[in-house]
Amino acid sequence: MNKAITDGAELMPPSYGEALEAYAAGDGTANAPGLGRGARLIADDPDFGACLELDKTDSIQSLRYRGETPLLPGCYLRVSVRIKAVEGPLPAARIAGYAGGPQGAAVADAQTEGPSVRLRELGEVREVSAIVGPGARLGVDMVWGANALYGHFGVDVTGPKGAVLRIAPLVIEDVTSVFLHQQLAQVDVRDFGAAGDGETDDSDAFEAADAAARGRVLLVPEGRFFLGRDVRLSAPVRFLGQVVMPEEAALLLRRHFDLPQYCDAFGDPALALRKALQALMLPHAPSRLDMKGATVTLVEPLRVRAPRTMARNAQRKTLCNGRIVAAAGPQWIPQERRALVRWAAEAPRVLNDVTLAGEIPLGAHVSGAGVRAETYVSDVDPEARILTLNGALGGGAGMRDLTFTRFRYLLDFSDIPTLCDVTLSGMDLACERLSSGIMLAPRGANMRLQDCTIRDMRDRGLTSCGSGCSCLVLDRSSFVSRRRTALPHLGFNASSSGLRIVNCRSEGPHTFGHFSGTHMLMSGCHVSNSTGQLHPGLVLERGPNCLLSGNHFEACSVVVGAEQEPVQPDGNLFSPAQERPGL
Repeated sequence: MNKAITDGAELMPPSYGEALEAYAAGDGTANAPGLGRGARLIADDPDFGACLELDKTDSIQSLRYRGETPLLPGCYLRVSVRIKAVEGPLPAARIAGYAGGPQGAAVADAQTEGPSVRLRELGEVREVSAIVGPGARLGVDMVWGANALYGHFGVDVTGPKGAVLRIAPLVIEDVTSVFLHQQLAQVDVRDFGAAGDGETDDSDAFEAADAAARGRVLLVPEGRFFLGRDVRLSAPVRFLGQVVMPEEAALLLRRHFDLPQYCDAFGDPALALRKALQALMLPHAPSRLDMKGATVTLVEPLRVRAPRTMARNAQRKTLCNGRIVAAAGPQWIPQERRALVRWAAEAPRVLNDVTLAGEIPLGAHVSGAGVRAETYVSDVDPEARILTLNGALGGGAGMRDLTFTRFRYLLDFSDIPTLCDVTLSGMDLACERLSSGIMLAPRGANMRLQDCTIRDMRDRGLTSCGSGCSCLVLDRSSFVSRRRTALPHLGFNASSSGLRIVNCRSEGPHTFGHFSGTHMLMSGCHVSNSTGQLHPGLVLERGPNCLLSGNHFEACSVVVGAEQEPVQPDGNLFSPAQERPGL
């Protein structure tokens, strides 16, 4: 690729004979002084033909072309000149230039000097050269970054004064093709100023390279590339190096939006999954994040953060085809706090004057006198020392001593204030009795689990701490506990309206679900109890608002209301336990 040809760039300066006034001393800018009487034209030098003869009167004698030689995006230039000393002491020479940025300002971090070449004897011709370009590529002598728009190029002669030099015409040529390996197939982010040092913000360079790719692969070479803000890439990307980003910044890889690509980008699979889920929430992100059958092992909860710009979904977002497994680690131990709270009957969901309010996290389970089962903290105001619950307290008003327990979840969406229209499909969440499964966002609607399995949960399979379970759908999904545990555990809880449970399975010693909302439909489900003793399989705090039809309850019951009254709704099968191999 030759930018001088493809983009019509004028690179070669005029000869000294054509326009000696186009050359200056100093840095070559508009205010730079002219060459003065110490510069003369030579018409017939035996080595150079027409050339410039220059008296060295300063410790650094500079020759610059006043013209602005463009440095196009992704372009590398080779600047060279032949020089010899004809009289006086022998100096050294180097290519140098002024890096001009927007509004003509000098680019502060540009390398403006090339390698120095010593003149060894009078009359010997030496070639001095340097390669200038945006990226720190092997062989680039002067790295100017992505902000340099043009240069005033020339030569510096250093060393003792008194020499007389002859300098051939300056040559500037495009050598971009030397640095573009498989140039027709890929674009290197370094060619657009990416530093890859883990500190310099390379966001602009990535986006500039993406804009120039035009169907080619975007190459991220070895290194650590810091992206300090949201970056959206449309080209296919090949990652040899890794990306580093702040927690709140998102990377959207539109062309290959799947977990293996994010693993290539971030290295660590857990981090890759978190950043991919964050990108899924961006406006104009693809609707489907495919894990491609990958297994991600977690030693701590995966807390999904909202991006700086959250999508208002015009279409459903889906995470699919993967497995998430809990591995032993201290971060799975639930956090427990006790606190004194003040409660008034006129605000039954609000706890006031909460001691240690700043230490009680959103989503904590609440227990104590007068607290209904499956009550959670749905909002926290630590400055006002106020907690809001997803359900009303009972009993008399006054001071309460309550316990707040924050279970640890494989997938925790509680840091996203509102989340709607998201599906988990074909997902296997293996809690391994170490963790809980999924914590929904505090607010939201139309969440769905489809063809998913949550197995061996420690405390809860799926939890809603607020209204994020509104119109929740559980479709062909399973909650399975193969081993008994002394800890009471639960498949799911929901407290909002519109719950639909269709063709699901619950198997093990846990209770399948606790529903305290209204308007629930449950059909085609099999709920079995492996404890050997009859216990609640499903708890409905508001039974008349629920429709159960075509379900099989094996060795378990349905209980309704605060009094936990067992019922057997018509249209459902209730049977004793059946022996099953392997339980």
